Amino acid sequence: MKFRAPDIYDAGFVERLFDEMSGTYERVNYLSSFGFSRRWREQFVGEASIGPGMTVCDLMCGVGECWEAVSAQLAGGRLVALDFSGGMLRLAEHRRADLPDLDISLRREDALASSLRDGCADRIVCGFGVKTLSDEQREVFASEVARLLRPGGAFSLVEVSIPRGWWLKGLYMLYLKHIIPIIGWVLLGNPENYRMLGVYTEQFGDCRSMRNALVRNGLRTTYHDYFFGCASGVSGIKL
Repeated sequence: MKFRAPDIYDAGFVERLFDEMSGTYERVNYLSSFGFSRRWREQFVGEASIGPGMTVCDLMCGVGECWEAVSAQLAGGRLVALDFSGGMLRLAEHRRADLPDLDISLRREDALASSLRDGCADRIVCGFGVKTLSDEQREVFASEVARLLRPGGAFSLVEVSIPRGWWLKGLYMLYLKHIIPIIGWVLLGNPENYRMLGVYTEQFGDCRSMRNALVRNGLRTTYHDYFFGCASGVSGIKL
């Protein structure tokens, strides 16, 4: 029988990947970014201009790594968090328990086809999720952001990216594709799973294509570089 390579953008493949990584993902992410991932989350959440009493949607929420930053701005508001990885959501439940003052609704749903109603969100955030989307899926994601936001609502997302400078690009990709899997293995994760994060990042490049998809769906956008392009982001509003 001829070997058939998996479709790395297939929802089932991505779900299984993150289910398997869920127990070590947050620690690997923090250590492998030398702590910058926490800073990037604070920065990108800040770009969303969240205020008291708002309804915020966290799409592809993972284990809720950006919730502390959201909580600092959302007094009296509501956070609706979606992810299709059961493993990630089980850990997100623990984080929800650590934030008793934040009204958090957790849903196991695909961010590309959720049951949330049109215009339900004042703000949308998404941290380190869009690199796992194909070009076509990014268009769907952009249309969902436009659908879920109320007029005047704002969004912000961030993603690990390939820096543009030749002096940093080679070293950074070597680190993503070879060193991070070793860190995952040391922390009792599967190194092959973490090697996939480098593959996704290499295919993704940076958030420029995501920005273009959001613009095509009628959203006004601003592009952001973080730490020489090692991460990038897009924020904006629905007019």
